[in-house]
Amino acid sequence: MTMSVNESVTNRLRTAALVCVDAITYALVVTAGATIVALVLGIATGGGFVRAKVILFLGGGLLMAYATIRLWPSSPSDLESDSIPAAHDETRFQSFVQSIPPVRWLQPPPPEHRLTVPGKLFLGSIFVLLASYLMEAVFGVT
Repeated sequence: MTMSVNESVTNRLRTAALVCVDAITYALVVTAGATIVALVLGIATGGGFVRAKVILFLGGGLLMAYATIRLWPSSPSDLESDSIPAAHDETRFQSFVQSIPPVRWLQPPPPEHRLTVPGKLFLGSIFVLLASYLMEAVFGVT
C-alpha cells in the first residue's frame, strides 16, 4: 500500500510541527528557570532587576557556549554518521519538559527527527539572551 502525496506532505508537516513544539517548549522551560534563578539572585544580592538582567545575560552567554561545545563534532566521522546521536538519551529535565503542556498532550516526534538536547539548549540560550534584552528594551530595566 503506497501513501498518496498529500498524506506524505501531511505527515512531514505534522512531524515538523511536533519537532518545533518539542524544541520550543524545552527552550521556554530553560528560559523560565534561568529567569527565576536570575531574579532570585539579583534581588537576594541587593542588585534588583538590574543585576538580574546582567545575570541573565551572562547565564545566556555561558549556556550558549556550553551548547556550542556540545554541538561541536569530535571528529569528521561524526558528520558522516547516519545513526541517531547519543544526545537523544532521556534526561530527568527532558522527562520534566515532556510532562508540561502542550508537549504532554502530543505524541513525541520520532527520535531520528528530534532536535538533540544540545540543539534545544542552544535555542534556550537564545531565548535567555532575548529575555535579558526584553528586560532592558521593553521593561526599561537599565
